[in-house]
Parts: sequence; structure tokens; C-alpha cells
Amino acid sequence: MSIDTRLLKIGAQIKLKRSWKLNQPIPLAEVEAIESKYGFQLPEEYKSFITKIGNGSSLPPFREESCQLYPFKDGHQLNRLHEDFPLIENWEWDTDPEFCMDDPEDSEKWKRVQENGVLVLVEENVEGGQTWFLIVSGPRRGEVWERDESGVLRLPGCTFLDWVELYLSKKLTSYTDQLFREEKERQKAGDPLARIRGLMAGKRRRDISWNPPISLEAVRDFERRHGIALPEEYVTFITEIANGCENFPAANSCGKGGVFFSLEQLDCLPNLGKPFYFAENTDETRRSLTNCFGPNAYTGKNPVWHSLFKDFPREDPISPVWICEDYSVLCGALPFATYNDDRPNWNMRATQPILIVTGPLQGQVWRSCSAQLRPDGMSFYQWILQMLEGGAR
Repeated sequence: MSIDTRLLKIGAQIKLKRSWKLNQPIPLAEVEAIESKYGFQLPEEYKSFITKIGNGSSLPPFREESCQLYPFKDGHQLNRLHEDFPLIENWEWDTDPEFCMDDPEDSEKWKRVQENGVLVLVEENVEGGQTWFLIVSGPRRGEVWERDESGVLRLPGCTFLDWVELYLSKKLTSYTDQLFREEKERQKAGDPLARIRGLMAGKRRRDISWNPPISLEAVRDFERRHGIALPEEYVTFITEIANGCENFPAANSCGKGGVFFSLEQLDCLPNLGKPFYFAENTDETRRSLTNCFGPNAYTGKNPVWHSLFKDFPREDPISPVWICEDYSVLCGALPFATYNDDRPNWNMRATQPILIVTGPLQGQVWRSCSAQLRPDGMSFYQWILQMLEGGAR
């Protein structure tokens, strides 16, 4: 289908949308004068749209607030449009182990991604909102990409008119969500240990103080004395990579950073060989442990520890690795780390991850919080990756 035919179809659809209010088209001569002034050429689909359909528009909201399709106009934002956009594929700077904003070269790369060859189309005015931009110069010229606070996502082969049609059909959000999920699946499909090692060696994680690995013989001795078999991923990590660390990135850690305890520090726990309280991680289990609604909701005044576990004995004396006495009711679980957090939300303060070491749920990581027990169900490697990517909470 030709550009003109698509424009006629899109223009007719927009007229039927009350929430789309188009500005008047911009004269072609004015566009060409701006192109000549700054030394770039707009992609043909976008150029045809703004000169024949409308130069900017009010749009329906993605989520909460209405948006604007920005009009094309002269201004300082065009100064770097002639320079090539530097990427050809997705880049998530939030989890890139080789990226650090304090490094001048990385800071300059980040700036180039924001400005070189980029024409912003739409910005959401909410925290962490999406920005859609058109690539004007570089190998991906003509494509629309998406940017948020974590990185940029390529919409493969998505031209400006493709993007408009997705927006009109209300399929844009689901399309980009699917691309994001696929990207995450690609990341997970690789060797988790290789990714963990890469993150540990990256620029952004050099401030973590890692302990040397422990011998496998010491691990087996620990297991014999406590009458347990530690989860395989945990054993592999502490014997091949690191037996704990200090100062890992943790949300709301008050500048202290988190602590991943060594196996020696966990030797004090007296109830590791006893059965873990739960045998299933079902929807019913999750609802019963994280209830936030109604008269029986778990809050600071009614924590799960004083309801479901009120008759369970606490350790006496309490092992120093537990950050809260109530959490010691959890037999068959290693409280292997602390976030050193002090959250304003009472229900989620004093968060501590636990690794289940007995029963059918062995190997799962759950979280103890001040008011709830949260059965996240992630694997140990998943927790390590989340921690290294700055998402431990």
C-alpha cells in the first residue's frame, strides 16, 4: 500500500476519534527549509503525515493522562538530528553491567542515545512514563522506538505510520509489552551463571565486597550437622563464585547496602532441619499470607506473625542473622541476606529474603516483611540476578 493511500485511510480513522485533535499541516517548503538548515532528511512517512494530515495532535492517554503528538518545528532540539542514532538493538542501561553514569564515556553514550538522530513524538508526563521517538539518522532510520527510565526498546521495522496505526487501534501498549517480555525471556534463556559473573564484574557492581568461595567439603559438613541438603543453585554459587558479600545494592537501605551472609554466619540457626511450614506455593497460599484488605488485613497492627504464627515458638536466644525475632518461627529456611532497609511503608519494612531448604518448596526464595510473609517463589539464581540488577527489595 502506498504512503498516500495509507494516509487517506489513517486520516479518515482519526476524524472518527474525538480524542484525536489534529493541528493544521505544516507547509512542505517550511519543512524543507528546516531540513536544509540542520542538515538532515525526515523519513518520508513522517514528512508526508505532518505536511498532509496534521502537524501534531492531542492523543488519548496511554494510562492516566492525555498526551500530545508533538508538532515538528524549528528549535534547539533539532541540533543533533543529523548525527547517527548510535544503537541498532535494545539497550537497558539499568541492568547493563558495563554501564556506569559516573564514567565520562558512558555518560556521553547515554547522552547520544537521548539526542543523536532522535525526534521525540510523544512523552507521558508520569513517573517512569514512556517516550516514543522516531529515528531520523543512522542504521535504524525510519523506525519508532520506545524509551523509559530503564532503557530503550526497539520496535523492529515499525515505521511512523505503523506506529500511528497501532496507536489508533489501541494495540500499541500490548505490542510493546510483548516485545519487552520477549527481551526478558531472551535474557533468561542464556546461562544464568555466565550472566551473574558478567554482572559481578561490571562497572556498576565494583563497590560490592565479595567473600571468597567456600569449599564443597565445608558445605557437606554443614549439611551433615544440620541434617539437610542445601539447594543446588545455592551450593554452586557459594562454592564456585562467592560465599556471601557486603554492600550489595538494596532499595531503602539507608546508604548501608545489603549483606549476603556467609555460610559460616548461618551456622547458628538451630531449626534448619525441621519442616518448612508450607508445602505448596498456590494462589490460596499467596492470598492468605499477603492479605491487604478487609478487617483481617495484615498491617503493622495485625502482622501475619501475630495471627497465623502467634502460637509458634520464637528462637531463644534469637540467632543474630534474623533481623526480626518473629521471623525465627520459619523452620527449614535460611535467612541468607538482609537489605538493611527502613521503608516508609510499614507493611514492607524489615524485609529479609529466606531460602527454603526442606520440604517440597526447597530452593524457593520468599521474603519476610514486618507485616507479611511474601511467597515470591523465585529461584536463588533469580534472586542473585535481581540483586545484581539493582532490584533487590
